[in-house]
Amino acid sequence: MWKPILVYAGIFVTLFIAHIIAAANDFDMLFRVIATIITIQIMLAGLFLHLLNGDARHARLPVMALSAGLGWAYAGMEMEWNILLWVFGAIILQYGTEKGLKYNRPAHAHDG
Repeated sequence: MWKPILVYAGIFVTLFIAHIIAAANDFDMLFRVIATIITIQIMLAGLFLHLLNGDARHARLPVMALSAGLGWAYAGMEMEWNILLWVFGAIILQYGTEKGLKYNRPAHAHDG
């Protein structure tokens, strides 16, 4: 249960530190690439946990906090109403991911 969560968190922390270093050194293109990867990782957290052989439902609460932070960053680090759009978008993607994965499994095992 914990291994996929720790791998996801490790990748996130590594990318987050890398984007801070890129910004501090004025590596604008690298910063943008890393920020895009972080955005995708946050918005599709449930799918990435599933791909790491974890349970997508474990991303429910963290995705709300991470997407609020993401919205805050995209809002210029100021409290803006559009932060809620990031949170609602992440919740919708998380819900869709869980429903899509639920109906993507066979109903019963096949013996060949």
